[in-house]
Amino acid sequence: MRPPVLLGSAMALAACGSPHRELLEQNADFDCHDRYASYLVSGSLTAAEVGVQVDCTEHGPRVVRWTVTKDGNREEFSGALGVGEFDRMWEKIEGTGWRYLADCDGTGQPADPVYTFDVKDWNGTTSFSCTNEGPLPFPYNTIIDELDFKAAAHAPKDRSKPDREDLD
Repeated sequence: MRPPVLLGSAMALAACGSPHRELLEQNADFDCHDRYASYLVSGSLTAAEVGVQVDCTEHGPRVVRWTVTKDGNREEFSGALGVGEFDRMWEKIEGTGWRYLADCDGTGQPADPVYTFDVKDWNGTTSFSCTNEGPLPFPYNTIIDELDFKAAAHAPKDRSKPDREDLD
């Protein structure tokens, strides 16, 4: 492991000529606080399993999204988040009162999708679920929306569709 002074100096030197200088400087002072939030939905129309997580402990702030088809094929992508972007998103997750959430009273039918949530920070960890057809009730929907927004913003461009210019 490198001493923090050398690592900080190397980051500062690399940032001088970088177009991402401001982001590198922000990341140098970022304190993750072991924050992590994820949801997993099983049995949805989209796929057998769909999940999104945000975390910052191993690789800096990032978002990961995956799908598992009914035949077991897994597709996954991840994207780096800026620390300001991560903190703004975390404020919204924090605003849900996740520490006090329990399993929700959803529609609860056997064929309904099951949503499972895991959220943690340096003060604690909680897990809860909701079996519900249709949109989840507040504040569970807020966690899903925030994670989905981040995943969509950092999704790779779909190159399987032709460009408009290719159609001419």
